[in-house]
Amino acid sequence: MVAICCCCRQKILPLEHPSPRGGSTTSSSLPPAFPPQAERGFTVDSSGKQRLPSKGGSSAMSRRCISFSRNISPVVVPESVNLQDGGKPNRISTTRFTFITWLPKSLLAQFMRAANIYFLFVCIIAVLPNAPVMPSSVVVPFCGVLLWTALKDMYEDRRRQRDDDAENLGRCLRYEINSQTFVEARWMDVKTGDLLLSFADEAFPADVLLVRAHSGQAFISTVNLDGETNLKDRRAADLFTALTEMEEAGTEVARGADSKAAVLAMASKTVQMLMEQGLKVDLDEPRSVLTDMDGSVSLEHSSPRAEEQLQRLEVKQPCKLNFDLFVPRGCVLRNTLYVLSVAAYCGRESKTRLNTACAEGKVSNMQVYVNRGVQGLVMSLVTFCLYCATSAEAQGVRDDRNWFTRFLFYWIILYQIVPISLYVCFEIVKLVLGILINQDPQMFDPRSGKYALARTADLVEEMGQVNFVFSDKTGTLTENEMVFAHACVGNKELGDFRCSATLKAGEEPPGIKQAKQILANDKDPLFSEVLWFFLSLATNHTVQVEVGDKGENKFEGSSADEVAFVDAAASVGVTFAARNRISGSSSWDMVIKGPGAESRTFTVLCEVPFSSDRKRMSILTRHEGEYWVMCKGADNIMGPLCDRPLNGAMSESLSSYSKLGLRTLVIARKKISNEFATEWIERWKVANQASEDREQAVAAAASEIEHSLLPAGITAIEDKLQEGVPEAITTIKAAGIRFWVLTGDKTETAVEIVKACRLFTEDMALAYLVNCRDEAHAHQLLEEARKTLAGPRIAGLVIDGSFAQQILASETGRPLLYELAISTKSCVCCRLSPQQKRRLVELVKEQNLRGITLAIGDGANDVSMIQGAHVGIGIRGKEGNQAVQASDIAISQFRFLVPLLLCHGRRAYRRVATFVCYMLYKHTTLVIGEMIWAHQITFAANIAYPEWLGSAFPAVIAGLPIIVVLCLDRDIPDEVAIANPELYIEGMERMRFNSYILLSWIGSAVYHGTVAWLLPNLLVGSSNTKDEAEAQKFWCASVCSFMLVVIFINFRLWMTTVSPFSTATVGVIMFSFFCLILTVFILSETSLGISFQPEIEGSFAKIFTSKDHLMVLFLTPLILLVDLAVYQVIAIVQPYPLTAASRKRLWTSSQGGQS
Repeated sequence: MVAICCCCRQKILPLEHPSPRGGSTTSSSLPPAFPPQAERGFTVDSSGKQRLPSKGGSSAMSRRCISFSRNISPVVVPESVNLQDGGKPNRISTTRFTFITWLPKSLLAQFMRAANIYFLFVCIIAVLPNAPVMPSSVVVPFCGVLLWTALKDMYEDRRRQRDDDAENLGRCLRYEINSQTFVEARWMDVKTGDLLLSFADEAFPADVLLVRAHSGQAFISTVNLDGETNLKDRRAADLFTALTEMEEAGTEVARGADSKAAVLAMASKTVQMLMEQGLKVDLDEPRSVLTDMDGSVSLEHSSPRAEEQLQRLEVKQPCKLNFDLFVPRGCVLRNTLYVLSVAAYCGRESKTRLNTACAEGKVSNMQVYVNRGVQGLVMSLVTFCLYCATSAEAQGVRDDRNWFTRFLFYWIILYQIVPISLYVCFEIVKLVLGILINQDPQMFDPRSGKYALARTADLVEEMGQVNFVFSDKTGTLTENEMVFAHACVGNKELGDFRCSATLKAGEEPPGIKQAKQILANDKDPLFSEVLWFFLSLATNHTVQVEVGDKGENKFEGSSADEVAFVDAAASVGVTFAARNRISGSSSWDMVIKGPGAESRTFTVLCEVPFSSDRKRMSILTRHEGEYWVMCKGADNIMGPLCDRPLNGAMSESLSSYSKLGLRTLVIARKKISNEFATEWIERWKVANQASEDREQAVAAAASEIEHSLLPAGITAIEDKLQEGVPEAITTIKAAGIRFWVLTGDKTETAVEIVKACRLFTEDMALAYLVNCRDEAHAHQLLEEARKTLAGPRIAGLVIDGSFAQQILASETGRPLLYELAISTKSCVCCRLSPQQKRRLVELVKEQNLRGITLAIGDGANDVSMIQGAHVGIGIRGKEGNQAVQASDIAISQFRFLVPLLLCHGRRAYRRVATFVCYMLYKHTTLVIGEMIWAHQITFAANIAYPEWLGSAFPAVIAGLPIIVVLCLDRDIPDEVAIANPELYIEGMERMRFNSYILLSWIGSAVYHGTVAWLLPNLLVGSSNTKDEAEAQKFWCASVCSFMLVVIFINFRLWMTTVSPFSTATVGVIMFSFFCLILTVFILSETSLGISFQPEIEGSFAKIFTSKDHLMVLFLTPLILLVDLAVYQVIAIVQPYPLTAASRKRLWTSSQGGQS
């Protein structure tokens, strides 16, 4: 699914899937949508649920009731639900305008920018009577910029139209009342209440309510929504399941060559039966959060047989609905022959569209500086215009202009001080820099076959100024490829379960060998405990099993931890063989084979899924008439829930596993009475079907069974570091960037992992801010940590979620934590929730206004952190694309962060900083001549340079060199930049863009502009423009001055390049001179040009045939040798780190050549 809604630059918010941290696991259900913000246009009802308001106050976004009757089209109330968008509510349109509204809307959008309003004001002044410039010289370039942007908008809109058509014209099967069968229809023609039939590998055209699926179970792929490749399990409501088992609904179809025709016939019978029963579907209003899908189904005219069937299966009416019974638009049906469904929410009411919210735009600090620079130039312009208009009045200038007219005319004369091409060139430069990132071969991942992707080019220069990196651990620093490493059961360490090079061929790891020996002997004292331990691993999960071509079991799941558990259980002979839905209910049978030939069936009656708050998962199962609660979770959560402390061998194992950097989980169970189980299941159903405060009700119900658990054992999972992570972190730290790891893992595990990453070293002093009780205790821990870290030793800081919760809520504590954190080189924050991660990022932004933060992660629980940082990096991992969809730049491996920062980021900062300074410099250089001329003619408000030369200056003559030079000018090879991370300090300390640098550029502009104007004007020109002969001399000198300005600015650009003699640099500067000569020639020597600029007729021939003019033109630039000398002195006395490194590299290579 496209992550950006181009019609309004909106971002489809990633569907947040709380990924397991600290060894926890996830539910197989679709992840809940990332909670929308109130400022994104959502309203909050009395129950606290967020909902999208209806447009124009219509009732479209409201509850709806769908009633079915025989031979009558479904009746939907209110009718407005299907009257949206001209009676096509499922039509998707992301276009901004039609052909008729294209130009007006594009212009309206363009004039939302202050720069365009400025140039519109200039054009209005230019068309005033007796204006000092020809209106066409101002209006035509501005109209060209507007038209170019409008054409770009139209091109982008046509692309959106093609994407819309590809979706709207998709095909599906819809039940037709007249023909009483399913016929093909376009997606855009689907309406709420339509009955749809989908076959395997087809996408669902709307948010649908399942009615019937092959074998009672449907598997869907959500890869188009969240990037997760594992399949999700879906089923129909109990009422539908009961009815479709009746003979009147048609018998189930077996797979075969003619199964499609049989499915069509069977589905038609099912629909007719439901209509005869008077099916009624009540649905809540559309909501953005995926888990908020409420409603009910009932039968208005149920037959006696239907009533009997419902009573037999204990199905109550109305039958409540929840999100497990729905499938969002865009999901694809997999491994399931067919699904019959009802279109519940169409078009903009579907979950994917409701989660299309305005992206919180990030603006780079350089963009802010550009805007401030433009504001400063405008203020300078206003000041000078006031000065000139007032001076003219004071000196008694006699003409038909009043003070206000002179003010406006000087504005039009000097308007070039604000570059008309500034923002266009700025966007082009950033676009090219983004393309360079996308095509960098050193950031190509051969495993995924993907390059880095700059999802936005607006922030590339920010990557060259990063002060803080905030990184997730699992899947970001590690591979997220879980390997079952150790297990402690019954106070006994079973051994290592991993294969190693020390094992002989065919030899089993010691952990597997010992577990098999225990399970092979039912007399062993540990037999029962070990058996129940592995039965828990094989049962309490959301993994799906498929049988391969060779009969082997293949396990798939949304959590790599769970797959590792199931694999480990299978390796010792306790194999998860099948998950079968029970007809007429929401329960399923888990078939477990082994040990030996024995087979067991556990009926899972309910599942309490993992969440980032609960950090545990539980199931209630029935086995051989007994009810068991099986639970697994993080040790700090499970400890208080167990009937005895986790001490002895278990406590030692937790500690030793953590020191090995392994992720631990506690496995526990308990038996409950049949009476309590029966009563609790009813309470669970009520809580799970609650329309209000469902999460609280579910949590309360879960707490009734999740206590007094019997600990069965400890698991330890190994998550290997990604390739190159230690080296990458060492390089990043050497660049002077502070590195924080934010994770949900337990403290000991996180500390050992970061030691393996070389973030913490053995000689570092570590201060622990953990196990905090309250705010007072948090301040006490801060004071103790300050004492611990006092002194010259390199220090590190360890924080946990309990401390973060207390200190982040304290107004006085936040700055104290920041001060302590920046006194250390690295910080590790453990046991954090997703929101705590973001709040720590925001703490740094709040306390350090100039600092640039970068957050990098791979999972949905990193989305908040990524969006909260100045720059967000998403890693394409195994936890879906949520992080990538929320990021500014996507990469495939953590080590790619090094070239991203030290190569692309560092160069982008240098290039963008030079671009901003140069653009302001070159236009100031041109305008200085106008300012001096104003004094020479006693403020008579006449122009100094020919208008059309001035109009050609920003784009034709001087626009291309800066773009080509900055985009293609490479300083040092990437391997040298990575080997010298200290070069990165240029961006961190803003060496290339600050007040001193900017003033030096402006000073240079004043100097060059003054020389370029005065020497030709005084030596070969004239100040008398009233006499025809003197006027000709003036205009020849003016053209000569203009040519000197171009020479000066190009030479200044040449001096700033790192590779001044490269083909690109020399070639584009020569091209600029060619454009200058060609422009002057056309305007002064051709009839077309003379008609535009008659004042300079013959100037080209005069300049290049007159010795005086040639001497001025070619000797005046010699003063640039002074600039070159000063530049070289500065480079020697106070060089940039890059300059010093380049000089050292050049000297080394020359010494190597001599030897």
